[in-house]
Amino acid sequence: MTIETLKKLRFLVPGIIIFTFWALLGSFTGDWKVQTSLSPDAIGKTTAAFVLGLLYYVLPLRDWANRRNYDVVNSNITQALTKIGSEDVSPKKFSWQQIKPLFYRLVNSDDSLTIQSKRAMFNGLLWTSTADARAISIIFTMISAAYHFAFDSQGALIGALVFAITAAVTWPVSWVLTEMHKSIGNEQIEIIRSFHSSEVKEFFKK
Repeated sequence: MTIETLKKLRFLVPGIIIFTFWALLGSFTGDWKVQTSLSPDAIGKTTAAFVLGLLYYVLPLRDWANRRNYDVVNSNITQALTKIGSEDVSPKKFSWQQIKPLFYRLVNSDDSLTIQSKRAMFNGLLWTSTADARAISIIFTMISAAYHFAFDSQGALIGALVFAITAAVTWPVSWVLTEMHKSIGNEQIEIIRSFHSSEVKEFFKK
């Protein structure tokens, strides 16, 4: 998977999820019908999915849904590189934003690290897509509940339950994917420790 493909999919997936959930809610209530196949490929080619993806992209929902997991993974890399680079100097407090250029420069300069980064991209797509599903499920749970109380729709109540269960399921899935992402990062760190420790130490001497 290339970074371009990853960016495209991260843009389209939320739109596909929103479009699918809207179609499902309409099916539960019987109040509207979406005349498009619910297959991801078909939905991904619709203008609605693109517009919904754009709307989701400009909102901070993904960041909100995945912030804790994102921080866990990046903190793990930051601490590991700091430990490598600070063996011969006094340890300093470094943030992920400071460490990130070093990490990606090393990844792009070593084929063995690049191979691991492709694994990280695929896992990262599942990771962010799960966070997207969580954020969107919570929103649709609230929409469905409001629709039920406003129009006394039993179908909307069923929808609220389905979306709430979906949101609940995404949490343990995210935890598993976060641990997998950390594991990939740890494998990259070991390669860096073995073959690039001098570059890391030089970075920390600046």
